Amino acid sequence: MRKKLIGLSIATALGIMSLTACKSQPAENAGTNGAADTTAQAEGTKEEGTSKEASGDRVKLEIWDWWGDGQYKHVIEQLCQNFNESQDTYEVVHVNYPWGDVWTKALAATAAGNPPDVIIQDIRTVTHRAEAKQATDLTDLIAKEGDGFTDQFYPQLMDAMMYDGHAYGLPYVTDTRILYYDKDAFAEAGLDPEAPPETWAQLVEYARKLDVKKDNGSYERLGFFPGTLEWNAWAFTADGKDYTDADGNVYVNTPEKVKMFENIYNDFYQYYGKKELDSFSAEFGNGMTNPFVAGKVAMWVNTPTEFTKVRDYAPDKNYGVALLPALEEGGEHYSWGGGFSVEIPYGAKDTDGSWEFVKFITSKESQIYWASEVYDTVANIEASQDPSLMDIPVFKMALEAMPTTVVTQDRLTAPGASDIVLPYLDEIILGNKTPQEALDEAQASVEQLVQDSK
Repeated sequence: MRKKLIGLSIATALGIMSLTACKSQPAENAGTNGAADTTAQAEGTKEEGTSKEASGDRVKLEIWDWWGDGQYKHVIEQLCQNFNESQDTYEVVHVNYPWGDVWTKALAATAAGNPPDVIIQDIRTVTHRAEAKQATDLTDLIAKEGDGFTDQFYPQLMDAMMYDGHAYGLPYVTDTRILYYDKDAFAEAGLDPEAPPETWAQLVEYARKLDVKKDNGSYERLGFFPGTLEWNAWAFTADGKDYTDADGNVYVNTPEKVKMFENIYNDFYQYYGKKELDSFSAEFGNGMTNPFVAGKVAMWVNTPTEFTKVRDYAPDKNYGVALLPALEEGGEHYSWGGGFSVEIPYGAKDTDGSWEFVKFITSKESQIYWASEVYDTVANIEASQDPSLMDIPVFKMALEAMPTTVVTQDRLTAPGASDIVLPYLDEIILGNKTPQEALDEAQASVEQLVQDSK
Protein backbone atom coordinates (compact mmCIF):
# COMPACT_ATOMS: atom_id res chain seq x y z
CA MET A 1 0.00 0.00 0.00
CA ARG A 2 2.94 2.35 0.75
CA LYS A 3 4.08 2.27 -2.87
CA LYS A 4 0.62 3.19 -4.06
CA LEU A 5 0.70 6.18 -1.77
CA ILE A 6 4.07 7.55 -2.85
CA GLY A 7 2.48 9.56 -5.65
CA LEU A 8 -0.13 10.83 -3.24
CA SER A 9 2.58 11.80 -0.77
CA ILE A 10 4.41 13.84 -3.40
CA ALA A 11 1.22 15.59 -4.43
CA THR A 12 0.37 16.25 -0.80
CA ALA A 13 3.83 17.64 -0.20
CA LEU A 14 3.50 20.05 -3.09
CA GLY A 15 0.05 21.08 -1.94
CA ILE A 16 0.98 21.93 1.62
CA MET A 17 4.03 23.97 0.70
CA SER A 18 1.87 27.02 0.20
CA LEU A 19 0.40 26.51 3.68
CA THR A 20 3.60 25.96 5.61
CA ALA A 21 7.16 26.85 5.95
CA CYS A 22 9.20 29.54 7.29
CA LYS A 23 7.54 32.80 7.72
CA SER A 24 3.91 33.50 8.33
CA GLN A 25 1.15 34.08 5.90
CA PRO A 26 -0.77 37.23 6.81
CA ALA A 27 -2.70 36.74 10.02
CA GLU A 28 -5.85 37.84 8.27
CA ASN A 29 -5.77 34.61 6.29
CA ALA A 30 -6.67 32.55 9.36
CA GLY A 31 -3.40 31.45 10.54
CA THR A 32 0.20 31.95 10.13
CA ASN A 33 2.64 29.54 9.71
CA GLY A 34 4.78 29.99 8.01
CA ALA A 35 5.91 32.71 5.73
CA ALA A 36 5.45 36.33 6.62
CA ASP A 37 4.53 38.01 3.37
CA THR A 38 5.53 34.98 1.33
CA THR A 39 3.12 36.04 -1.36
CA ALA A 40 4.86 39.37 -1.73
CA GLN A 41 8.25 37.72 -1.74
CA ALA A 42 7.11 35.34 -4.43
CA GLU A 43 6.29 37.99 -6.99
CA GLY A 44 8.31 37.86 -10.15
CA THR A 45 9.67 35.39 -12.63
CA LYS A 46 12.88 33.55 -13.29
CA GLU A 47 15.79 35.97 -13.39
CA GLU A 48 19.14 34.55 -14.39
CA GLY A 49 20.74 37.87 -15.28
CA THR A 50 20.71 39.21 -11.74
CA SER A 51 23.94 37.43 -10.77
CA LYS A 52 27.21 37.35 -12.65
CA GLU A 53 27.45 34.50 -15.13
CA ALA A 54 30.17 31.91 -14.66
CA SER A 55 33.40 32.81 -16.37
CA GLY A 56 36.69 31.16 -17.18
CA ASP A 57 37.11 27.66 -15.84
CA ARG A 58 34.63 28.06 -13.01
CA VAL A 59 31.79 25.57 -12.68
CA LYS A 60 28.44 27.32 -12.89
CA LEU A 61 25.93 26.37 -10.18
CA GLU A 62 22.35 27.56 -9.77
CA ILE A 63 20.38 28.06 -6.59
CA TRP A 64 16.62 28.09 -7.07
CA ASP A 65 14.14 29.88 -4.82
CA TRP A 66 11.21 32.32 -5.07
CA TRP A 67 12.95 35.43 -3.75
CA GLY A 68 12.37 37.58 -6.79
CA ASP A 69 12.33 41.08 -5.35
CA GLY A 70 12.91 43.23 -2.31
CA GLN A 71 15.31 42.58 0.50
CA TYR A 72 15.19 38.80 0.18
CA LYS A 73 16.48 38.95 -3.37
CA HIS A 74 19.18 41.40 -2.38
CA VAL A 75 20.40 39.25 0.50
CA ILE A 76 20.48 35.90 -1.31
CA GLU A 77 22.33 37.48 -4.23
CA GLN A 78 24.80 39.10 -1.85
CA LEU A 79 25.44 35.68 -0.33
CA CYS A 80 26.02 34.27 -3.82
CA GLN A 81 28.50 37.05 -4.49
CA ASN A 82 30.23 36.47 -1.16
CA PHE A 83 30.62 32.78 -1.97
CA ASN A 84 31.88 33.49 -5.47
CA GLU A 85 34.50 35.85 -4.09
CA SER A 86 35.58 33.36 -1.42
CA GLN A 87 36.95 30.80 -3.89
CA ASP A 88 37.74 30.43 -7.60
CA THR A 89 36.29 27.01 -8.47
CA TYR A 90 32.54 27.65 -8.55
CA GLU A 91 30.27 30.48 -9.65
CA VAL A 92 26.78 30.44 -8.13
CA VAL A 93 23.97 32.11 -10.06
CA HIS A 94 20.66 33.01 -8.41
CA VAL A 95 17.50 31.83 -10.21
CA ASN A 96 14.02 32.60 -8.93
CA TYR A 97 10.55 31.46 -9.89
CA PRO A 98 7.24 32.45 -8.32
CA TRP A 99 6.27 30.85 -5.01
CA GLY A 100 5.06 27.31 -5.61
CA ASP A 101 6.18 27.23 -9.23
CA VAL A 102 9.79 26.82 -8.15
CA TRP A 103 9.03 23.42 -6.62
CA THR A 104 6.93 22.07 -9.48
CA LYS A 105 9.59 23.18 -11.97
CA ALA A 106 12.32 21.61 -9.84
CA LEU A 107 10.35 18.37 -9.64
CA ALA A 108 10.07 18.27 -13.43
CA ALA A 109 13.73 19.19 -13.93
CA THR A 110 14.84 16.50 -11.49
CA ALA A 111 12.70 13.90 -13.24
CA ALA A 112 14.25 14.96 -16.56
CA GLY A 113 17.77 14.55 -15.17
CA ASN A 114 18.60 18.26 -15.23
CA PRO A 115 17.93 19.50 -11.69
CA PRO A 116 19.09 22.74 -10.11
CA ASP A 117 22.29 22.49 -8.10
CA VAL A 118 20.82 23.84 -4.85
CA ILE A 119 17.24 24.64 -3.90
CA ILE A 120 15.36 26.12 -0.95
CA GLN A 121 12.58 23.72 0.08
CA ASP A 122 9.79 23.32 2.62
CA ILE A 123 11.15 21.87 5.84
CA ARG A 124 7.98 19.86 6.47
CA THR A 125 8.34 17.64 3.42
CA VAL A 126 12.00 16.61 3.31
CA THR A 127 11.10 12.95 3.87
CA HIS A 128 8.76 12.99 0.86
CA ARG A 129 11.58 14.07 -1.43
CA ALA A 130 14.00 11.63 0.16
CA GLU A 131 11.71 8.65 -0.37
CA ALA A 132 10.94 9.72 -3.94
CA LYS A 133 14.67 10.15 -4.73
CA GLN A 134 14.28 13.85 -5.42
CA ALA A 135 16.92 14.93 -2.90
CA THR A 136 20.55 13.92 -2.49
CA ASP A 137 21.62 11.95 0.57
CA LEU A 138 24.07 14.25 2.36
CA THR A 139 25.12 11.79 5.07
CA ASP A 140 28.59 11.03 3.69
CA LEU A 141 29.29 14.70 2.98
CA ILE A 142 28.28 15.60 6.53
CA ALA A 143 30.49 12.83 7.94
CA LYS A 144 33.51 14.31 6.17
CA GLU A 145 32.98 17.55 8.10
CA GLY A 146 33.75 15.76 11.37
CA ASP A 147 31.85 14.96 14.52
CA GLY A 148 29.35 17.53 15.70
CA PHE A 149 28.82 19.27 12.36
CA THR A 150 25.03 19.12 12.62
CA ASP A 151 25.08 20.28 16.26
CA GLN A 152 25.23 23.84 14.96
CA PHE A 153 21.53 23.61 14.07
CA TYR A 154 18.45 23.48 16.29
CA PRO A 155 17.82 19.77 16.94
CA GLN A 156 14.13 19.78 15.97
CA LEU A 157 15.11 21.34 12.64
CA MET A 158 17.86 18.83 11.98
CA ASP A 159 15.44 16.05 12.87
CA ALA A 160 13.22 17.22 10.01
CA MET A 161 16.12 16.60 7.61
CA MET A 162 16.31 12.89 8.44
CA TYR A 163 14.88 9.93 6.52
CA ASP A 164 15.76 6.36 7.42
CA GLY A 165 18.72 7.60 9.46
CA HIS A 166 20.16 9.71 6.64
CA ALA A 167 20.19 13.49 6.15
CA TYR A 168 18.72 14.95 2.96
CA GLY A 169 19.21 18.65 3.60
CA LEU A 170 20.33 21.24 6.11
CA PRO A 171 17.90 23.57 7.89
CA TYR A 172 18.07 27.16 6.68
CA VAL A 173 15.50 29.32 8.45
CA THR A 174 12.69 28.66 10.86
CA ASP A 175 10.16 30.59 12.89
CA THR A 176 8.12 30.44 16.05
CA ARG A 177 5.06 32.16 17.46
CA ILE A 178 5.13 34.78 20.19
CA LEU A 179 2.62 37.03 21.92
CA TYR A 180 2.62 40.73 21.07
CA TYR A 181 0.85 42.98 23.56
CA ASP A 182 0.01 46.68 23.72
CA LYS A 183 1.65 48.15 26.82
CA ASP A 184 -0.39 51.35 26.75
CA ALA A 185 -3.62 49.36 26.57
CA PHE A 186 -2.41 47.29 29.53
CA ALA A 187 -1.78 50.44 31.57
CA GLU A 188 -5.18 51.91 30.65
CA ALA A 189 -6.86 48.68 31.80
CA GLY A 190 -5.02 48.68 35.12
CA LEU A 191 -2.67 45.85 34.12
CA ASP A 192 1.08 45.83 34.63
CA PRO A 193 2.65 46.64 31.22
CA GLU A 194 5.69 44.57 32.16
CA ALA A 195 3.71 41.46 33.16
CA PRO A 196 2.13 39.72 30.14
CA PRO A 197 -0.11 36.69 30.76
CA GLU A 198 1.70 33.51 31.78
CA THR A 199 -1.23 31.08 31.47
CA TRP A 200 -4.37 30.68 29.40
CA ALA A 201 -6.46 31.66 32.43
CA GLN A 202 -4.52 34.91 32.74
CA LEU A 203 -4.86 35.51 29.00
CA VAL A 204 -8.64 35.35 29.30
CA GLU A 205 -8.67 37.48 32.45
CA TYR A 206 -6.55 40.16 30.78
CA ALA A 207 -8.56 39.98 27.56
CA ARG A 208 -11.79 40.82 29.38
CA LYS A 209 -10.19 43.86 30.98
CA LEU A 210 -8.76 44.98 27.64
CA ASP A 211 -12.03 44.72 25.70
CA VAL A 212 -13.50 48.08 24.67
CA LYS A 213 -17.10 48.41 23.49
CA LYS A 214 -18.71 51.06 21.33
CA ASP A 215 -21.93 52.80 22.32
CA ASN A 216 -23.90 50.46 20.06
CA GLY A 217 -22.61 47.41 21.91
CA SER A 218 -20.17 46.22 19.25
CA TYR A 219 -16.48 46.00 20.02
CA GLU A 220 -14.02 48.77 19.35
CA ARG A 221 -11.18 46.60 20.57
CA LEU A 222 -10.79 43.00 21.65
CA GLY A 223 -8.31 42.08 24.31
CA PHE A 224 -7.42 38.96 22.38
CA PHE A 225 -8.55 37.19 19.22
CA PRO A 226 -7.44 33.55 18.80
CA GLY A 227 -8.16 33.43 15.07
CA THR A 228 -4.84 35.05 14.13
CA LEU A 229 -3.24 31.63 14.65
CA GLU A 230 -4.54 28.71 12.61
CA TRP A 231 -6.43 26.02 14.49
CA ASN A 232 -3.90 23.27 13.85
CA ALA A 233 -1.21 25.44 15.41
CA TRP A 234 -3.22 25.89 18.59
CA ALA A 235 -3.40 22.10 18.83
CA PHE A 236 0.38 21.79 18.64
CA THR A 237 0.92 24.48 21.29
CA ALA A 238 -1.34 22.62 23.72
CA ASP A 239 1.01 19.72 24.41
CA GLY A 240 4.07 20.24 22.25
CA LYS A 241 3.19 17.30 20.03
CA ASP A 242 2.57 17.01 16.30
CA TYR A 243 -0.44 14.93 15.26
CA THR A 244 1.80 11.96 14.43
CA ASP A 245 5.37 10.79 14.90
CA ALA A 246 7.78 8.84 12.71
CA ASP A 247 6.55 5.54 14.17
CA GLY A 248 2.94 6.19 13.25
CA ASN A 249 1.69 7.02 16.74
CA VAL A 250 -1.23 9.47 16.67
CA TYR A 251 -1.68 12.35 19.11
CA VAL A 252 -4.82 14.14 17.96
CA ASN A 253 -7.19 13.71 20.92
CA THR A 254 -4.74 14.16 23.77
CA PRO A 255 -6.26 15.66 26.95
CA GLU A 256 -4.25 18.83 26.41
CA LYS A 257 -5.49 19.34 22.85
CA VAL A 258 -9.08 18.75 23.98
CA LYS A 259 -8.60 21.28 26.78
CA MET A 260 -7.13 23.85 24.40
CA PHE A 261 -10.17 23.75 22.14
CA GLU A 262 -12.55 23.79 25.06
CA ASN A 263 -10.81 27.01 26.07
CA ILE A 264 -10.88 28.55 22.60
CA TYR A 265 -14.54 27.76 22.09
CA ASN A 266 -15.86 28.53 25.58
CA ASP A 267 -13.74 31.60 26.30
CA PHE A 268 -14.08 33.25 22.91
CA TYR A 269 -16.48 31.81 20.33
CA GLN A 270 -19.22 30.99 22.81
CA TYR A 271 -18.56 34.03 25.00
CA TYR A 272 -18.58 36.64 22.23
CA GLY A 273 -20.52 34.74 19.59
CA LYS A 274 -19.08 33.53 16.32
CA LYS A 275 -21.00 36.10 14.27
CA GLU A 276 -19.61 38.91 16.39
CA LEU A 277 -16.04 37.65 16.04
CA ASP A 278 -16.43 37.04 12.31
CA SER A 279 -17.80 40.54 11.81
CA PHE A 280 -15.02 42.05 13.91
CA SER A 281 -12.22 40.17 12.15
CA ALA A 282 -13.62 40.99 8.69
CA GLU A 283 -12.01 44.40 9.11
CA PHE A 284 -8.54 42.95 9.59
CA GLY A 285 -6.08 43.65 6.82
CA ASN A 286 -2.42 44.37 6.12
CA GLY A 287 -0.34 47.45 6.69
CA MET A 288 -2.29 50.13 8.52
CA THR A 289 -5.28 47.79 8.88
CA ASN A 290 -3.25 45.05 10.54
CA PRO A 291 -5.31 44.39 13.71
CA PHE A 292 -2.46 44.97 16.15
CA VAL A 293 -1.11 47.99 14.28
CA ALA A 294 -4.60 49.50 14.12
CA GLY A 295 -5.32 48.87 17.79
CA LYS A 296 -8.16 46.45 17.07
CA VAL A 297 -6.61 43.82 19.33
CA ALA A 298 -4.51 44.40 22.44
CA MET A 299 -2.84 40.97 22.37
CA TRP A 300 -1.88 39.17 19.19
CA VAL A 301 -0.03 35.99 18.24
CA ASN A 302 2.34 36.01 15.28
CA THR A 303 5.90 35.39 14.14
CA PRO A 304 8.86 37.52 15.26
CA THR A 305 9.25 38.91 11.74
CA GLU A 306 5.83 40.54 12.02
CA PHE A 307 7.37 43.23 14.19
CA THR A 308 8.36 44.94 10.94
CA LYS A 309 4.70 45.81 10.36
CA VAL A 310 4.56 47.56 13.72
CA ARG A 311 7.87 49.27 13.01
CA ASP A 312 6.77 50.48 9.59
CA TYR A 313 3.11 51.37 10.22
CA ALA A 314 2.97 52.22 13.94
CA PRO A 315 6.50 53.34 14.87
CA ASP A 316 5.32 55.01 18.09
CA LYS A 317 3.41 51.98 19.36
CA ASN A 318 4.48 50.97 22.86
CA TYR A 319 4.41 47.20 22.81
CA GLY A 320 6.03 44.16 24.35
CA VAL A 321 6.57 40.55 23.35
CA ALA A 322 6.24 37.38 25.41
CA LEU A 323 6.11 33.62 25.18
CA LEU A 324 2.73 32.11 24.39
CA PRO A 325 0.80 31.45 27.61
CA ALA A 326 1.03 27.95 29.06
CA LEU A 327 -2.14 25.89 28.97
CA GLU A 328 -2.02 25.39 32.74
CA GLU A 329 -0.13 26.87 35.67
CA GLY A 330 3.39 25.44 35.68
CA GLY A 331 3.10 24.10 32.13
CA GLU A 332 5.46 24.60 29.21
CA HIS A 333 5.15 27.63 26.95
CA TYR A 334 4.91 25.62 23.74
CA SER A 335 4.94 27.31 20.36
CA TRP A 336 4.79 26.22 16.74
CA GLY A 337 7.00 26.79 13.74
CA GLY A 338 7.93 25.72 10.27
CA GLY A 339 10.83 26.66 8.09
CA PHE A 340 12.83 26.07 4.97
CA SER A 341 15.64 23.65 4.22
CA VAL A 342 18.46 23.94 1.72
CA GLU A 343 18.86 20.82 -0.38
CA ILE A 344 20.82 19.38 -3.28
CA PRO A 345 18.35 17.85 -5.75
CA TYR A 346 18.97 14.25 -6.75
CA GLY A 347 21.19 14.06 -9.83
CA ALA A 348 22.83 17.48 -9.38
CA LYS A 349 25.84 17.66 -11.68
CA ASP A 350 28.49 18.65 -9.12
CA THR A 351 27.54 17.50 -5.65
CA ASP A 352 30.82 18.64 -4.12
CA GLY A 353 30.34 22.17 -5.42
CA SER A 354 26.72 22.27 -4.35
CA TRP A 355 27.74 21.10 -0.89
CA GLU A 356 30.35 23.85 -0.58
CA PHE A 357 27.64 26.44 -1.23
CA VAL A 358 25.17 24.75 1.12
CA LYS A 359 27.77 24.87 3.89
CA PHE A 360 28.53 28.50 3.10
CA ILE A 361 24.98 29.82 3.34
CA THR A 362 24.24 27.84 6.52
CA SER A 363 27.44 28.98 8.25
CA LYS A 364 27.31 31.23 11.29
CA GLU A 365 28.52 34.30 9.40
CA SER A 366 26.08 33.92 6.50
CA GLN A 367 23.18 33.23 8.83
CA ILE A 368 23.93 36.30 10.96
CA TYR A 369 23.87 38.39 7.79
CA TRP A 370 20.56 36.85 6.72
CA ALA A 371 18.94 37.41 10.11
CA SER A 372 20.16 40.99 10.39
CA GLU A 373 18.78 41.92 6.98
CA VAL A 374 15.41 40.11 6.76
CA TYR A 375 14.75 39.35 10.46
CA ASP A 376 14.15 35.63 10.02
CA THR A 377 14.90 33.22 12.86
CA VAL A 378 17.85 31.35 11.41
CA ALA A 379 18.56 27.65 11.90
CA ASN A 380 22.18 28.06 12.98
CA ILE A 381 22.09 28.26 16.78
CA GLU A 382 25.17 30.44 17.26
CA ALA A 383 24.00 32.83 14.57
CA SER A 384 20.56 33.15 16.17
CA GLN A 385 22.24 34.00 19.49
CA ASP A 386 24.67 36.55 18.11
CA PRO A 387 24.87 39.68 20.30
CA SER A 388 24.48 41.91 17.24
CA LEU A 389 20.87 40.71 16.93
CA MET A 390 19.88 41.08 20.57
CA ASP A 391 19.03 44.77 20.35
CA ILE A 392 15.76 43.72 18.70
CA PRO A 393 13.40 42.37 21.40
CA VAL A 394 11.68 39.89 19.09
CA PHE A 395 15.00 38.14 18.43
CA LYS A 396 15.49 37.61 22.16
CA MET A 397 11.97 36.26 22.51
CA ALA A 398 12.35 33.97 19.50
CA LEU A 399 15.54 32.62 21.04
CA GLU A 400 13.70 31.93 24.29
CA ALA A 401 10.81 30.25 22.45
CA MET A 402 12.83 27.96 20.19
CA PRO A 403 13.56 25.13 22.68
CA THR A 404 9.82 24.50 23.11
CA THR A 405 8.79 25.26 19.53
CA VAL A 406 7.17 22.31 17.76
CA VAL A 407 8.36 22.11 14.15
CA THR A 408 5.71 19.96 12.51
CA GLN A 409 6.33 17.60 9.62
CA ASP A 410 4.11 16.07 6.98
CA ARG A 411 5.14 12.53 7.82
CA LEU A 412 5.19 9.62 5.41
CA THR A 413 3.36 7.59 8.04
CA ALA A 414 0.38 9.98 7.74
CA PRO A 415 0.67 12.32 4.74
CA GLY A 416 -1.74 15.24 4.91
CA ALA A 417 -2.77 14.57 8.52
CA SER A 418 -3.20 18.27 9.29
CA ASP A 419 -5.55 18.68 6.35
CA ILE A 420 -7.63 15.79 7.66
CA VAL A 421 -7.86 17.21 11.18
CA LEU A 422 -8.67 20.81 10.23
CA PRO A 423 -12.35 20.27 9.25
CA TYR A 424 -12.97 18.65 12.63
CA LEU A 425 -11.54 21.72 14.34
CA ASP A 426 -13.84 23.89 12.26
CA GLU A 427 -16.77 21.85 13.58
CA ILE A 428 -15.73 22.82 17.11
CA ILE A 429 -15.59 26.52 16.30
CA LEU A 430 -18.98 26.30 14.58
CA GLY A 431 -20.42 24.71 17.71
CA ASN A 432 -21.47 21.57 15.85
CA LYS A 433 -19.34 19.19 17.94
CA THR A 434 -17.72 19.27 21.34
CA PRO A 435 -13.92 19.28 21.33
CA GLN A 436 -13.88 15.74 22.70
CA GLU A 437 -16.27 14.47 20.01
CA ALA A 438 -14.47 16.23 17.17
CA LEU A 439 -10.98 15.22 18.22
CA ASP A 440 -12.01 11.61 18.89
CA GLU A 441 -13.34 11.42 15.33
CA ALA A 442 -10.22 13.13 13.98
CA GLN A 443 -8.04 10.68 15.91
CA ALA A 444 -9.83 7.75 14.27
CA SER A 445 -9.45 9.32 10.82
CA VAL A 446 -5.71 9.86 11.23
CA GLU A 447 -5.25 6.36 12.66
CA GLN A 448 -6.94 5.04 9.51
CA LEU A 449 -4.62 7.19 7.40
CA VAL A 450 -1.63 5.63 9.15
CA GLN A 451 -2.94 2.15 8.36
CA ASP A 452 -3.61 3.06 4.73
CA SER A 453 -0.09 4.48 4.38
CA LYS A 454 1.68 1.27 5.37
